[in-house]
Amino acid sequence: MVIRLDICVLADIRVGDVAAPCHAAALDALADRGYRVGILPVVAEAIAADPFAVHPDHERLFKQGRVTRLSPDADVDCTLALAFDSRLFSSRLSNPALITSKMWIVTVERPFDLANLSRRELEKVAFSAEMALGGKPLWAPSTIIARDALTKAAPDWSITDEDWSPVVPRAEGQRAYALETARPNVGMTRIARARASVLVEEESNSEGLFGSPFVAWKMRGGPEMFQLAWPQRSPVELWPDDRISIGDFLARIDLLANADIAANDPCPVEALIAMQAGVIPFLDPEYRSTFGGAALYGDFRQLPRVAMDFHGDRGFAEDLRANMQSVLETTFSAERFSGRVATLIGPPRTEAFAPSIQARPARSVIFYSSNGVGMGHLTRQLAVARRLPGRFSPVFISHSQAVDTVRGFGYPVEYIPYHLTYNEAFAHWNAALTEALTAAIGFYRPAVVVFDGNTPFVGLMAALDRAPGVARIWIRRGMWAANRDFDVLQRGEAFDLVVEPNEVAPELDDGPTSEHRQGTLCVPPIHVLDSNEQLDREAACRALGLDPGNVNALVAPGSGNNFDTGRIAEMAVARLANRPGLGIVLAEWQIAERAAEIPATIPRLSEYPFARFHKAFDFAIAAAGYNTFTEHMVAALPTIWVPNENAQQDQQILRAIFARDTGLGACLRTSEHFNLVREIEAMLDSDKRKLMRARGMAFAERSLTRNGAENVAEAIAALCTTALSRRAS
Repeated sequence: MVIRLDICVLADIRVGDVAAPCHAAALDALADRGYRVGILPVVAEAIAADPFAVHPDHERLFKQGRVTRLSPDADVDCTLALAFDSRLFSSRLSNPALITSKMWIVTVERPFDLANLSRRELEKVAFSAEMALGGKPLWAPSTIIARDALTKAAPDWSITDEDWSPVVPRAEGQRAYALETARPNVGMTRIARARASVLVEEESNSEGLFGSPFVAWKMRGGPEMFQLAWPQRSPVELWPDDRISIGDFLARIDLLANADIAANDPCPVEALIAMQAGVIPFLDPEYRSTFGGAALYGDFRQLPRVAMDFHGDRGFAEDLRANMQSVLETTFSAERFSGRVATLIGPPRTEAFAPSIQARPARSVIFYSSNGVGMGHLTRQLAVARRLPGRFSPVFISHSQAVDTVRGFGYPVEYIPYHLTYNEAFAHWNAALTEALTAAIGFYRPAVVVFDGNTPFVGLMAALDRAPGVARIWIRRGMWAANRDFDVLQRGEAFDLVVEPNEVAPELDDGPTSEHRQGTLCVPPIHVLDSNEQLDREAACRALGLDPGNVNALVAPGSGNNFDTGRIAEMAVARLANRPGLGIVLAEWQIAERAAEIPATIPRLSEYPFARFHKAFDFAIAAAGYNTFTEHMVAALPTIWVPNENAQQDQQILRAIFARDTGLGACLRTSEHFNLVREIEAMLDSDKRKLMRARGMAFAERSLTRNGAENVAEAIAALCTTALSRRAS
């Protein structure tokens, strides 16, 4: 069905695209005028955004029904096709919507990307825009700087008569002065972590900036934020950007002094947001053509002196704020933008249009996982797949021999043996893997391929290169051992999104992935079941043949395929068996190569997932793998943790030590098996066990309220309705 709109917009709506709030404000203004607006989200490789998530301003427009979110295969009939940011077409746009329009406009916001292209490359950009929009576009520079760059690069392109200035986003709050008035407060912050550092990179310049005790500095940024040695002559505050919003940060400063370069960013959005909040930006003099008398200008080496002079002249400050308000109203206002569009296309159309549901057809999602020692990769993917909206069809492809588990949840599954299964040459196996995955992608036609594993195989990467229109996600568990697989981490650059499920105690992770999170979406710990899906104690005990009145123990030593935990399991069962008032169950992994040698009379638990039966148990002895550790912590199940310390494994010992040191569990290394009796006796002490459970419940309520699988499912759903602007391989 054709979707009839007034305006069809193409834009990158991710959190981290610095202009996303300006674009959302523009769409809001168009909706206020009664225009029916639809947006086709585009992920553009040329735009350095943060990990994929829809910007809250866009999400609000969708939820309120003010803007229709379009699918890449939508059929759109509109009056105006408008693309925000020419960088959308720097690469090949795959699967764009079919757009029929009367007018076509592309804004030019970052001209640097066009100004340095060859003539042939410029022609490719223009052709990509024409194919995506359905007609030859009119190019709309956002500033005089962008206009100069565009006319230099492509003087024959059709350009709008006036600049299409960005719309200032809504202010989170407004204030007159910072909290401290004894000295000026100068701040630096970015909307997106993907942008350049918030601090001046030249060390000599930094020393000059922070050399005056009469200027206070406040910096807001991500984990890669430049760190200053203490003490500095200037008071300095470093604010993590996940602890304070831009609005709250701006309320603490008088001047915003980001080190922006006009040729790269002719209209920095942070400066606009600061003006809206009553904070005066300090900018390079080249920005005077953009902001006029609404800012302070100068060399950064002069900033401390300028800040002190500004702070001492309140009348001058008030004049600047008045100028800011005037510039916002005359140049960057929502009314001016929507009025410009109204002049161009006239009033809203009167004919009916198709409902938005027609723009969101079903999508398949391929979940592809490697063959782990346990079932962690498959379990995380299953947790995510179960939380996808009903319009998505998950398909599983795995090297794990436990794939039948997924079939039990009703999903189609294909099994591809790992190269070690038949001792196949790795190069030959990768070549066959490419063909197998290419065939699967061709058959299932997925919108997204989600890989969970430590190493994106060469065969996988080759198959993805053959399918540029398919989005790629890598779920990459952390807690890697030191000095492991640094080259593998570089493959993350080929994915549209890298997701790292947080640990229960993420601060303990000091492995290689902890240094590569600048473009990573970190989500809460992932677990497969919600609490309401677990059996109550009576039902769980009945299913396992246990007495709910007894003290019941779960022995879950892991698969033991690369690290012998069977001895601990056998010792534990021998210690606990035949004791009055005590029940024991042994958890058996489907992929275990060797079964623990314990009496046949001991009940086995092989039904997956084990978490369904957790309420039957009073304590456990378990391997400290990611999923088991997370599930036990969520359930506040007192556990003696036995870490797998194989050199190729994640650092399970850190999880076990965390549980021991916080009183949430105990730690037993296989090399210290002689301590098993002591740890078991402590667990059999009801007072100690109750205290441990109470601590665990308090910790879970405080830190484990959100299942990260929901966050990943939301990101997948967003990518499934997104077009990709991807460079050709």
